[in-house]
Amino acid sequence: APPTFFSVCVGPFQVASSLVRKFEHFPPAILHALGQAAVGLSISDIENGISDKDLEASIPALGEVRGWNAEQSSTIVNKLLSSGYQILDGQSLAKLGSLVAGLNSSTLRSLSPEVILEAIKLPEFVQ
Repeated sequence: APPTFFSVCVGPFQVASSLVRKFEHFPPAILHALGQAAVGLSISDIENGISDKDLEASIPALGEVRGWNAEQSSTIVNKLLSSGYQILDGQSLAKLGSLVAGLNSSTLRSLSPEVILEAIKLPEFVQ
């Protein structure tokens, strides 16, 4: 049978969600091991199952994940920023990877043009 929207998009998400449900806490090693399956993290998992320190340590892995929904990416970014993560240069912006979508407009407006220009020149940001 040809692939359907369900088998291509919803199927993998359900697998990711059921895999993620096996854990209560998500230290960096687990977040890294989950890889793309991290899209199965619920808002509650993000808010309660990942410590601020572990979230910051896991940004490189989480930034490589594709398919975050708007609520997930903004929850991750807001939690990160409220725990003290600062976007001071292009490197710290580029490090967010796919999570950049979670930056709100006021945070984006507060970034200097130099930071944005530096980030877009970095290969990891362009992806």
